[in-house]
Amino acid sequence: MKETYISLNGRITPYEEAKIHVSSVAMKYGASVFEGIRGYWNEEQKELYLFALEQHLKRLLDSMNLMGMEHDYSVDKLIFQVEEIVKANQLKQDCYIRVAASIEADGPLDTRGPVLLNIAAFPQGRKPIQTGIKVSISSWTRLSDNMMPPRIKCVANYQNGRIALLLAKTDGYDNTILLNQNGKVAEAPTAAVFLVKNGVLTTPVVTDGILESITRRFLIEVARELNIPIIERQIDRSECYLADEAFLCGTGAEILPIRSIDHYLIGDGKDGIITQRLKNFYFDVVYGKKPKYSHLLFPIYNSKG
Repeated sequence: MKETYISLNGRITPYEEAKIHVSSVAMKYGASVFEGIRGYWNEEQKELYLFALEQHLKRLLDSMNLMGMEHDYSVDKLIFQVEEIVKANQLKQDCYIRVAASIEADGPLDTRGPVLLNIAAFPQGRKPIQTGIKVSISSWTRLSDNMMPPRIKCVANYQNGRIALLLAKTDGYDNTILLNQNGKVAEAPTAAVFLVKNGVLTTPVVTDGILESITRRFLIEVARELNIPIIERQIDRSECYLADEAFLCGTGAEILPIRSIDHYLIGDGKDGIITQRLKNFYFDVVYGKKPKYSHLLFPIYNSKG
């Protein structure tokens, strides 16, 4: 079996040796932020493309700064370490990279450092082809910016979505959608929400308690490229039930069609036309088949050639 490595503060470390102390501030108080990045292998070009790498790493630095972590990292320094660990693991297939910054010291709640920067890179294929998922509208409320900043990827934030997802799974759903403190649609636990009604694509605004999703932002750009009307606005719960199409999107979710919401069938229960157009375009871009969008791709094996 091939050895797997993780980068710890730039050191290539065997998987089983990559550890953090149980008394660290990260473990005691959840002082950790992260990013997830997808890599897509183009067999014809023999190239692995990391999608929106720079955008993800800029958001990681935003998360570190907002959570008061003392560090000297830059985007270029992070890119170097990501590239190094992907090559160390000899990844030549679709994959996932998780970059996390955690307070590794044992100290009080307000400890700012030192920071442990770890990067894991491992094979991960695309989501299995599905006819759509069943989701609920959660009874749990999405956290607001006056509680914790939802626009960044802080590990502690994910307990909000986790408890909602646990409830949804217990009730027989595949996923769930959280409303914000004003009763408007926010997001799913790890994904942004889009609806389609009468040919118009709609998604919540970034001030409605959502993560500032990179995939969401990209799909808005794609919709405009494809001349699909797109509106960012507040969305009522009942609009979800009456949508012609609905889907979730994110780095992990990619583009995931929704078949029903609270047992209300969405459209005819199959992938909608707009959802399918966006999905096809997305995968053409991430696999390096759309030269116009090559600036969003970081090629691993020919990056300096």
